[in-house]
Amino acid sequence: MSGVLFGLGLGPGDPDLVTIKAATIMREIPVIAYVTPVRSGKPCTSFARSIAEPYLIGEKEEITIAIEMLDDPTRGRQVYDEVSDKISYYLDSGRNVAVLCEGDPLLYGSFMYILDRIKDSYKVLTVPGVSSLSAAAAAANLPLVTRHQTISLIPATLSESKIRTCLLKGDSIAILKLGKNIVKIKKILSDLGRSYDAVYVERASMMNQKILSLSDAPDNAPYFSIILLTCAETE
Repeated sequence: MSGVLFGLGLGPGDPDLVTIKAATIMREIPVIAYVTPVRSGKPCTSFARSIAEPYLIGEKEEITIAIEMLDDPTRGRQVYDEVSDKISYYLDSGRNVAVLCEGDPLLYGSFMYILDRIKDSYKVLTVPGVSSLSAAAAAANLPLVTRHQTISLIPATLSESKIRTCLLKGDSIAILKLGKNIVKIKKILSDLGRSYDAVYVERASMMNQKILSLSDAPDNAPYFSIILLTCAETE
């Protein structure tokens, strides 16, 4: 009998925000897989694995997903093909495998690329996690939406024209994937007169969490940062 593939959402960074279900699975699972970012040819610490560390009891076989953060997706496809083959090997042998994902597995999560390759051949169970969006809103005590309002999620990697268009579509806005693109975002929001109500949240839920006005935000934001613009109605 084939094993089961689990996509485990581990939350935004604080290990205390890992769900009971994800923690239980991690204690019992024999094989784990996780992304290890590669920068300048060198592997970095896996953020997902560091969140999971307190829950990894006993011996585990580990599959690293070494991904270089490039705009060209060709190499990424090759890596996910290779990793999916490795995971399939364990599943065929009857062993369960858990892919560890920071945040939620299906919200800009790398797990979706493995899911797409494996879901038709094996049983897959996805365990949701606290997203960076929820964590940032909680950190800043900002209600996201109320009543009939809408919310738009915008990756800062989009073109300036597309970002401007997207900013007109939601009552509340969350801008992710900032990095150096935050300079572009600052200019756009300033042009639209929206800088004053923008809140910058960096590393939500972590010990080094920061909550700043957009004017005080750095010009090279870390990956784990988000800008929120909300207009939730109150009674």
